[in-house]
Formats: sequence, structure tokens, C-alpha cells
Amino acid sequence: MKRFSPLALLLALPFAACTNAGTAPARNGASTRSPDIARDDFLPPLEHAVSVRDGRTGERLTWDELLTRLAPSHAVFLGETHIDETTHRVELGVYEGLLARRKQVVLAMEMFERDVQGAVDAYLAGTIDEPTFLARSRPWSNYKTAYRPMIELAKAKRAPVVASNFPATLRSKVSAEKGGLKALSAEERAFAPKELLANTPGYWRRVDNAIRGHVGMMGPRPAADDPRLLDTQSLWDNTMGESCALALDRHPGALVVHVNGGFHSEYWDGTARQLALRKPNAKVKTVAIVTSSNPQSEDVAGLPVADYVVFAHERAQDVNEGTYSVFTARQLQYRVNVPHGAREKLPLLVWLGDDGESAEDAMELWKARLGDACVLLVVEAPYRETQEDLSIGGRWYWPDSFREDLGALRPGIAEIYGYALRHFPVDPKRVVLAGEGTGATVVASSVLLTDGLGVTGLALGPTRYTSLKDFPLPLPELRGDLPKTKKALRVFAAGGDMEWWKGELAEYTGVGLENSLAELAPLVRDGVHDDARDELDLENAVRTALGLAARVVKDDAPRRFLVVGESVRARSWGRLLAQDYLAKGELVALWRGLWDLPPGTSNVGGAERITPPVDASAFAAGAALPRAPGPFGGTTVIVLPDDLPQAERDAWTELQKNDPLNKSSRFHRFVLAAQSGERALPVVLEELIAKNRKNVLVVPARWCADGDELRALKKLARPFENMMTLHWRPGLGGVRAASPH
Repeated sequence: MKRFSPLALLLALPFAACTNAGTAPARNGASTRSPDIARDDFLPPLEHAVSVRDGRTGERLTWDELLTRLAPSHAVFLGETHIDETTHRVELGVYEGLLARRKQVVLAMEMFERDVQGAVDAYLAGTIDEPTFLARSRPWSNYKTAYRPMIELAKAKRAPVVASNFPATLRSKVSAEKGGLKALSAEERAFAPKELLANTPGYWRRVDNAIRGHVGMMGPRPAADDPRLLDTQSLWDNTMGESCALALDRHPGALVVHVNGGFHSEYWDGTARQLALRKPNAKVKTVAIVTSSNPQSEDVAGLPVADYVVFAHERAQDVNEGTYSVFTARQLQYRVNVPHGAREKLPLLVWLGDDGESAEDAMELWKARLGDACVLLVVEAPYRETQEDLSIGGRWYWPDSFREDLGALRPGIAEIYGYALRHFPVDPKRVVLAGEGTGATVVASSVLLTDGLGVTGLALGPTRYTSLKDFPLPLPELRGDLPKTKKALRVFAAGGDMEWWKGELAEYTGVGLENSLAELAPLVRDGVHDDARDELDLENAVRTALGLAARVVKDDAPRRFLVVGESVRARSWGRLLAQDYLAKGELVALWRGLWDLPPGTSNVGGAERITPPVDASAFAAGAALPRAPGPFGGTTVIVLPDDLPQAERDAWTELQKNDPLNKSSRFHRFVLAAQSGERALPVVLEELIAKNRKNVLVVPARWCADGDELRALKKLARPFENMMTLHWRPGLGGVRAASPH
């Protein structure tokens, strides 16, 4: 939002979970509206969109009870999320309800600065019109959807409104180097507080914690005993607190309702404290408005944050950096493998793969690695995207929505953890949450920041992680009497990432969270990186965390290598193939390429190259041909390459006659196509359309084809994209024995 400094936006974020707007309940429970607010049939009554709690005891209150308890106060602070719709409904509802209960209510707002008070007064008095008012008052960009209803209600009720904040136009003039408030002219000095009073050390600790990822642009951190009186945050709090005190003086017997970002009044600090210092006998109440996807299930925990907490339903957000948003429910899917006939409680592994890896492939790999030794859950990354080889993979988060994406993932993973403990034979003392790459970054975030997640976390080579610093630390002094969950995080970082993680984990150690850091140091044999052991080392790290015996392979074990290129799918299938060799006591290294080596190289340093065969005999013997996805079945089209030997082509033709897919399920079929010629892919697709078979999976008869080959096939199929549903798989690698049906 254009009116926000980075600090202001960050300090609003701890309360950015709230959402909803619209009508407010009257004293009798009926729905009332600001004079010019149109009816919105899509909004539930406000009392249905919130859950109100006593901030200290957790007692559930009705909306009417909240207003009744607030009414005797001298001042009420409403701590908001600036862009949340339901939050603004709550504020309007509180203001309207208190107007009905008190003879005079003064509305004070952070959103207007002291030097525009004249414009505010003139508009309320009707001496200027709204366009003139907006031109003079520098309203926030979401004024119309967020704050206008309160201003219009104040105008209709002829109630005063106080522009409480320090003018942004003067902030650059006020610094220690320029003499502080003394640098202001006499006219400017009238807009500043008469005196600056110090905020508490605990307040500044929370401020520094909220912006810890941005300290570089904020300058050096002040000394612990520095009162920081000229800090922008201090200027805001002092000015707003004094504005509320002056309003009480100017309007004897009135109730002041101050609307501000949540950070300014939580823990009765900041602006709320500044009023209390100036009016020690005033009855001050604070309300924290906290968003939630399910307000009725929320509860207060830890150190009390306010006198009252209103959990508000996440529904919609006002304009923020040019965009609006609404909240929609989405699933976080996962696969489960419970060993057949398990009678004892087993360890649990929850696995989060890297971007691009499918949960299906990861499940097959970890089943091969761990067998029946544990319950296995593999979580699917929520954002689906098409890979270069046209296979579908997942992404955990995007750079510009990192905070929001991880904020949604953490409670989802906690729900998966809770469901597993309730429904599967799991030993709660041996739960491991592990992941690699971007999945490892999600693991680190979940373990470090999710309360109640009693797991051992393994972050194996986390990537794209630096925005983790945008999350405030879970400060121990804010826990109150909340029980501490036993959990630990172990990060395995590449050499170039060690320094960053060393500093980050030290901060978490400082707030009492158990963690450790190890380098993903390559095992060196005779001066050469023994990359054939990489996969074994990863598996054994997970085994150790689960309390399982490590897999041991002799140092002189036969060594092989497999070139997987840059394809995520080829790497996944290569790992599964390597596991088959590992079961026989052989080590396989996965290489991205054979740089500076002659074409056809089959042996490097004593390691033999693996060239995975793909032949029809494997599927005739029981391997499972891939099926077209979808609830009503479909057709799998295997595309034979032009260079396929005739004998192998004949074997595929014979397999088509027997159609193992159709034998196992009447909803699935298998047909052959060719790269070119009479049975080229377009010809086969035309035939399928004529038979009304419109759900098709296209698979080249390769172990794993590259992106060029898949894109060439897709170009051939382009005329059919609007006539049928086409799915793509880059090859026949990764297939296992057919499951019984």
C-alpha cells in the first residue's frame, strides 16, 4: 500500500491473519449499516464471522458482551490488520455499538496525520465535499473499502474524529543529527508531541524481531539501553498516545476509540502505553483483531496480548500493492503407506520433496528405502506446474508470496501430523519431518515456527531459504504458561550455505529452540568425491532420525553411474533404479551429464554406466503400464521411436494385442503410436476421437525422454488439445510391479 513504510507494513503482519467486512450487529442483534453502505448478500452477519474471547482467561463472549465490557472505558484501542475486510467490519461494529451505548464517542485514527485535522473537521462539518476532503487529507489507498464507513458514520452522527498520527512530511526533519524535535519550525512543532516518552525494552525487542530480516536497510541496531525516542515507531506511538490523551481533555466524559495497526497496542504497549503514561487513571481496554480461517475453533494461548481478542474470518483483503485478494480453501494432499498388518506403533516419516518431484515418485522411493520399518507420509507440493519434459510436478512457494505460502503450509503440515497421530499406528516420540531442497526450507520453517509440532526435523540441503528471516522469532517471553513442545531441527547445508544457516540457527538457539547444523560434505576417497554414496548418506540420515539401523554397504562395493540430465523426473526415477542396485549391495551415482568425455563412454574411474532398457517384455512379465489419470479411466498411448529395432517393435505389437491394461481394468486401454509414418501420433489420436475415447496419456517408449522429444510430440498433438484431454509422461522409468485389482 502506497502509504506504508516497510516498517509499518511489517509491524502489521503478526495480525495479518484476520478477514471480512460489511455489517455490524446492533444491540438487539439486528444487522445495521453505515448510511451509504449497500446491502451485500454474500456477507454473513458479523457475529457469525467472528469469535470473541477474553484475552486473559479465554472465556467466550458474545458480541453484545464485548460491547458491554468496552463501554465503561475511557479509551479503547482496536489493533487491526490494515488490509483485512472482516477486521474493518469489526471496527465499524465496535464503533457503532459504542455510539449506541455512550453519549459521546471520539473516533481517533492512525490513518490520518495531525496536519490534516482541519480537512477532517471541515468534511465532518459539511463545509467541504468529499473529493476536496480526499485531496487534502492524504488518505490511505484502501480508504474507500476500509475506513470510509467509519468516517461516514461519524459524519452522520456528528461525532468528532481525531487525526492522531505524526505527519509523514516531517519525519525526515526529525533526527538526532538534525536536533530532533528542535529542528521543527514553530508551526511544525504543533503537530509533534509535547514530549517524547520511552517505550519499554520489551517493545523494542519485539520491533527488532519483527524486522530482523530487514535490519540492513534500517541501519545499525541501537544499543539495548537506547530509548530510541526519535525512532519513527516512537514518534508514531508518542503522537498517537498524546492525541488520545488530548481528546479526553477536549471531550470530558467521552470514550475515545483509537484504530491502529495491531503492533501499536498489543501487550498494552506502544500507543496504549503512551496514553497510560499521560493519563494513568484512565480506564484503557485493548482489542486485538486476529484473522483466522476458522474463528470458532481458535483459542488464546501464551502471554495475553490484549484485554479482548476477536478472531475474524479470513475472507478478503483490500488493495495492497495494486492488487485485491479473497481467501479460498484448498487442499494439501499427501500419500500414506502403512505397513500391512502393523500391530506395534511405528516411527513416522513425513517427507517433503524438492520442487518438481511428485509425491507418487517419492512414495515409491521411500517405500523401497525403508520397507515396512515405518509409517510413511509424502506431502504433495500444492502449486502444480508443468515441467520441461511436460510431466506435472509441484512447487512449494513463489518468491513474491513466500511469507503467505509458508504461512499457509505450516498449519497444513500440523494438521497432517495430527491426523497421523490420531489414525495411524504411530509412535509419537519417533516422528520425523524431513525434506530436501525447497521441501527442506518448508521443513525448517515448520519446525522452527509451528507450536505443538513435536517432531525431529531434517532439512536436507534447503534451497531458496533467505526469506525465512522475514518471520519473527518465537520469543520465549511471549509464551506465558504455554507448555513447551519437545522438538528439534537438524539442517544439512551445502558448504556455501553454511554461514547463513549458522547465523540463522544461532538466533533460534537464543530463543531456546534445539537445533544443529551439519555440512553436506562430500565423502572423499583418494582425493575424489565419492558421489556414489550420496543417496546412501541421505537415506541413513533419515534412518538415524527415525531410530532405525543404518544401511551398510562395503567400501569396495561395485560402482555404477546413471546420467539423468536436468530432468527432475529422471532424477526421481534414477534414484529408484539406484535403490534396486543398492539392495544388491551396489552403489550408483546420479550424474547430470558426461562433460568432456567422448560420446558413448561406458566406464569412468571403474564405475560402469547404466543404460536402463525399456522393452515390452518387462510389461508382459507384470510391470505396470502407466494409466491415464481420471475417475473414468482412459487410454495410454505408447509412442515407439523411429530408431526402435524391429524385434522390439514386434514385441510391443504383441503386447498391444494382449492389452494388459484392459485386462486389469475395463476402464483402461493401451494402444501404440509411432513418431512418424502411418501410425504417427495424430493418426492414433484421430482414431481415439472417433471411438469417443477422449482421456489420453501419451508416453514415449523411453526410460525418460528429454524435453525436446516431448515438445515435438506435443506439437503433433496440438490440433487435438481442444477435442480431448491429453496427459503427458516423459517415459516408462519408475514403473514397478503391477498392483493387484
